[in-house]
Amino acid sequence: MVGAGARVIVVMPDGQELRASLYERRRTSAGWEYRIGVTVWGTGAGGRPEPVEHRVWLGAGHVRPLEGGDYSRVPTRLASTPAALAGGRQAWTVQELPHRPGHPGATLIHVIGCQPGGTPLDLDQTLDALKQPRAVTCRECNAASSLP
Repeated sequence: MVGAGARVIVVMPDGQELRASLYERRRTSAGWEYRIGVTVWGTGAGGRPEPVEHRVWLGAGHVRPLEGGDYSRVPTRLASTPAALAGGRQAWTVQELPHRPGHPGATLIHVIGCQPGGTPLDLDQTLDALKQPRAVTCRECNAASSLP
């Protein structure tokens, strides 16, 4: 099925932004990569144009989350150590979860790249963010194990 994954924004080389489907994410020694699918026109039966999906792995600099997107079901493959990041540096990002009726807002701390986008934080900034009310670490990237 074309476009069945979680939705993200893909930044093209010329700066255009397209909506795409996110199917998988993985952390490698070079950083996070995301397997996305972009729907484009292809040649169908009888030479007629029809939508087809082109899937490719992209680095974190080319993929951004859509506001309010749910990425909890996206398959994630992590490196053997939670802090294995590009250049051997440890870094984290903060995701602000907005207040909704019946759910107070919260702050979610990720290992860099777990959530597409986000400004990298150093250890001190991350620990300060965790001191805020309703701040927790992401279970999916196991951010807690990368902190002292």
